[in-house]
Amino acid sequence: MAIACSGLCLVHCVITAALMGITAFGVMFSWLDTPWIHLVMMVPVIVLALLSLPFSFLAHRNYLPMSLVIMGISAMVSTFFIPEHYEFWITIPAALLIIAGHYWNRQLIQGIPSEMEAING
Repeated sequence: MAIACSGLCLVHCVITAALMGITAFGVMFSWLDTPWIHLVMMVPVIVLALLSLPFSFLAHRNYLPMSLVIMGISAMVSTFFIPEHYEFWITIPAALLIIAGHYWNRQLIQGIPSEMEAING
């Protein structure tokens, strides 16, 4: 569920940028670029991270997936305070960090070995 929400955020960012680049669609779809849409999309991302990651950490004791998600959410939140032309270039890597963190967390919970497990010692 958390991966899907972050993926939706990623798709929203790419599609909004593409539609806003086309002049005719830019006017029709300008509501996709409003701050309230971004807040509505951030709430489930943050809530799902808060509900899943701390309990998962207690199960597998690997802090790195949670660190990736925290970095991604922090970067997403920072886009509310920076000039708008940087938003796209920060949101895409941030969404990918969140997706990677949740995916890695899921693999750890399911007991699937990962190449990066040795890093956490």
